[in-house]
Amino acid sequence: MDIILEARGISLSFGGVKALNDVSFYVQKDEIFGIIGPNGSGKTSLFNVITGIYKPDKGEVIFSPDGNQKINITKFPSWKIARLGIARTFQNIKLFGYISVQENILLGRNFHFRSGTLGVIFGRYSKDYEQNIDFVEELIDFLDLKAYRRAIARDIPLGIRKKVELARAVAQRPKLLLLDEPTAGLTYEEKSEFLYYIREINQKFGITIVIIEHDVKVISSVASQIMALDFGLKIAEGKPEDVLKNPKVISAYLGAE
Repeated sequence: MDIILEARGISLSFGGVKALNDVSFYVQKDEIFGIIGPNGSGKTSLFNVITGIYKPDKGEVIFSPDGNQKINITKFPSWKIARLGIARTFQNIKLFGYISVQENILLGRNFHFRSGTLGVIFGRYSKDYEQNIDFVEELIDFLDLKAYRRAIARDIPLGIRKKVELARAVAQRPKLLLLDEPTAGLTYEEKSEFLYYIREINQKFGITIVIIEHDVKVISSVASQIMALDFGLKIAEGKPEDVLKNPKVISAYLGAE
């Protein structure tokens, strides 16, 4: 069993409020792992710990990008964690609104430009532009974004913006992709399409995925393993059908046993 990510006893507090309380779990390489829980349960805080935005009060995060080397990334800055191969999307979309869809996705290739961000900014003037733009165009075709290639990001619909942010994260060519409520605000048809792409990214690009979702139907249709959080505590973990029948999970979502 190849474990790509392991969280060990993660605790995090803000003032006197416990956002996470001794949370432990692991993710196997190549799987889609789901995290569920009601609003305020600590899901996004956990992502922020994994990606270096928050430093935990206790515990550690171990990342194994090649299945062998184990790297303690608990105190690493976000940029270093990203370079190691962890990418993410955000609950609130963080595209650059005044540049094109293509340029937004190209920014995901930042670490692959020998000249860094300057290479992305000056685009065609950098030596490795052609190699990087080829992969961006592959993603644009893959996610059916051709009609929006030159569109300014702020002018496109929500469903398309979500696909662009997904494309930018995949453009990084991560080993591990963290998706924070990627289908929130989408129609039923858009959710179905998005879930298709998540499965394809997992299989086509060989990227392990951890997905946060509030919609239990969405998560149970795409994840092989699920962990449930409530008030910062892990209350269940296992196969979707087992977790969703757990009395603690039902209580967390419905407010009663």
